[in-house]
Amino acid sequence: MFKTALAAKAGLGVLATGALVLAMAGPASAETRLAPHYTASLLECQTLGNQAAQQGLLTGFDCVDNGFAVIMYPW
Repeated sequence: MFKTALAAKAGLGVLATGALVLAMAGPASAETRLAPHYTASLLECQTLGNQAAQQGLLTGFDCVDNGFAVIMYPW
């Protein structure tokens, strides 16, 4: 009986933590209002994306080579 009660409490803790993480993830992804940025190189694109992520302006980004420029697409 004691082991079952502990397992049930542990399971509820995991569910509560998962719900909290999901609740916090939703608003953060909706906050990104940055437009794609054109950069001269892949290094410049990655630097720009990393700096914006560290400032909390975006959750992630992709650098796509466009031939004449590298475009940083934030999300």
